[in-house]
Amino acid sequence: MRIDVLSRAKKKKFVVGLSDLGIEKIPQMLVRSGKERIRAFSGDLDREKIMDIWHLLPIEGIGLYVGKDMVNRNGVREVRLALDGMHVWKEQLTERVLELTEKQEKEWFLGRDIELGPEQKVEAGFVSVKSGDDFVGVGKVNSDGNMLFGFLPKERRRKERMS
Repeated sequence: MRIDVLSRAKKKKFVVGLSDLGIEKIPQMLVRSGKERIRAFSGDLDREKIMDIWHLLPIEGIGLYVGKDMVNRNGVREVRLALDGMHVWKEQLTERVLELTEKQEKEWFLGRDIELGPEQKVEAGFVSVKSGDDFVGVGKVNSDGNMLFGFLPKERRRKERMS
């Protein structure tokens, strides 16, 4: 799998894609692995050393997976933050934060879509989902602003218990 250390211009484009969430600056080096996965690396290796290692060893990624930079089915570019990225840059996440109620949180962790109440209206697009003081994931609000679609990986979902 090919890895690519993002140039300043590509990194800036990624940051601009996350700016609607409040993120203004990313101090770590960003590395693309595959077509769309973005990883943050804060080690002592520079761009040349990382690429030298990649040419010698078949590494698939370096750093922490923090998000995706992709083109969706409609041909529109989307930048999505991963849960680990949310925790790394949580101080900057000030915009488009959606707070879940206790009932909504239970539904969220079962992997279901959440119907939003009138007090939770948010513009369409990606939002940081919060429960209490914790960020629990990223979701996408539909164009009507009344439904939250979750991107919670299956391994993080709770199992529904049979009574």
